[in-house]
Amino acid sequence: MKKFIISSLFLIVLAVFAVSCGKKTPDEHHDTDSDPAEINDSDSNSGTNDNDGTPIDSNKDNTSSDCNYSSADNRIKPKNEELLFSGIIFGETSLTKYIYIMNRCYSCDPASPLSIKSITIVDKDGNAEPGTFVIESNPLDNGAVNLQNDEEIEIGVSVKASTWEDQVRYLRIKSNDKCKPEFDIPLTAQTKPTGRIKVKTLDDDEDDEILMFTDVLSELVNQIEIYNEGISLLKLSSVSISEGQSKNSNEMGFFIQEAPEPGISIAPGEKLTLDVGCRNDKEYPSPLTGELLITNTDPTEYGANAEKRIALKCGPNVKEYPTARLKCEPEKVSVFQWAVMDGGESTDSDGESKDGLRYLWSFSTTPGGISLDIVDDSNRAGTPLNGDPSNKISRAAFQAKIKGSYTVKLVVINEKGVSSVPAECTVEAISDDDLAVKMLWNNKNSDIDLHLIRPDGEFGDLASDCYYWNCSPQYPGERPDWGVEGETKDNPFIDIDNTDGIGPETVTINKPENGIYKVIVHAYDTSKGPSTVVLKAYAHGVEEKTASLLMNQSDTCWDVFTIEVEDGSESKKKITIKEITPVQTYECSRPTH
Repeated sequence: MKKFIISSLFLIVLAVFAVSCGKKTPDEHHDTDSDPAEINDSDSNSGTNDNDGTPIDSNKDNTSSDCNYSSADNRIKPKNEELLFSGIIFGETSLTKYIYIMNRCYSCDPASPLSIKSITIVDKDGNAEPGTFVIESNPLDNGAVNLQNDEEIEIGVSVKASTWEDQVRYLRIKSNDKCKPEFDIPLTAQTKPTGRIKVKTLDDDEDDEILMFTDVLSELVNQIEIYNEGISLLKLSSVSISEGQSKNSNEMGFFIQEAPEPGISIAPGEKLTLDVGCRNDKEYPSPLTGELLITNTDPTEYGANAEKRIALKCGPNVKEYPTARLKCEPEKVSVFQWAVMDGGESTDSDGESKDGLRYLWSFSTTPGGISLDIVDDSNRAGTPLNGDPSNKISRAAFQAKIKGSYTVKLVVINEKGVSSVPAECTVEAISDDDLAVKMLWNNKNSDIDLHLIRPDGEFGDLASDCYYWNCSPQYPGERPDWGVEGETKDNPFIDIDNTDGIGPETVTINKPENGIYKVIVHAYDTSKGPSTVVLKAYAHGVEEKTASLLMNQSDTCWDVFTIEVEDGSESKKKITIKEITPVQTYECSRPTH
């Protein structure tokens, strides 16, 4: 009996051992160097069933029910599981962010790569609805892209914050991937909580940019409502009458009754009511103009509302004011170049007449708050026009000294003394000039000229020498065409021929052709005294060399710099500036023009 029991137990153990040895391990199903993620993908796609036995499609991308990656299969794999845009200011566009997609294959056939067929942005239902998301750089612009093992592509995406709520979309990538022919990557945009200002004027005029006071006998108060349309606190740094202020009850002008304390905050969805008044002469009221300035923490619209300005109009016929119209030409210039502002389309209160108008020019903003002269465009060396209410010049200009935004303001005044609502235009100065040379001198009675000679050029030659006659805006000489014919970026330009001042005169080339240039100074006329001349040479907006010399004889020249331009890295030229030594002057003939 004991032998029978022992024998039976032995047979059972042997059977169990045999069954165990007959099973295969996971290593026998996959290559020894397989990606664990690939194993998981294979298991999840092929081994999960509904209660009725139907395989579950967990990717929602038409994945094949028998999908099973092998080391020889193409596999789409993103480096980013999602793309999150956070902290975007309402109304602004984010920086471009990038998604990288690769072919994660171990031993694929080069003849059968992973083919990326389309890249689109869809909503949660799969509809082609990008919202405010934009594909900024699409590698499929020129057709499908094929990826071998470990090769990748870069996709750039941006978004505009058009709502306070989160925006969610999906970057859908279609390919010949065996398991995921449609692959979605979530895109989420989160708007930064900020305050947002909106002003409503409670007067008889529908324009909320102007507060009107009519029928003023001696004093009249109107109301302004300041709303916070954002989702965070709106802080008012200051509220003041910036123009036309009445300082006491006996002075005509504008005032604020019980101005709010600096730093007061308005909660989201709330408002602050402001009482703004006008004082006028009871017996002989005059048309008055002014401005209310609300400085606040609204960062939206790229900071345009951080200084909210409301025009104030008070007195008889206040609605019949002239209209200022202003345009900047061009709206983008290089540093050291001139921008022109044209107010010639401004009209009197009848909407047609221009006779008798006066033009009050000023800057609203300059980079870093620097001071600049606004001058007559036809006489750039003339008297500055800034702040002169008697000026009748409608076309003005200024020279952009540094990189940044310049906002010019124009107010026109008619013969009755009624002012317009200010008109503004903005010029953006960019330091994209590869080459610039600036000249100054210290005797306003001397006439000194700057010359830039192109490679293999000659002094005084109209085709190869850039000087006052053919390069400055005052003279009719034919402009030189250097480098590529018809291309303007490789042509030189002189901002002004200053004959009765001390400069500066500046010559620039945005994208010069390769070669060695020469800078020459010509003492055109020093009969009324010598002058110390200073030359500054710039490469890519950075001052590289400075040289100076006393010039005391007319019709003498000074060879100052050589400037060698070569191909550089990326889009920048390599520019080498050298001072010519020994420093000396020599006799030279005046150009024929």
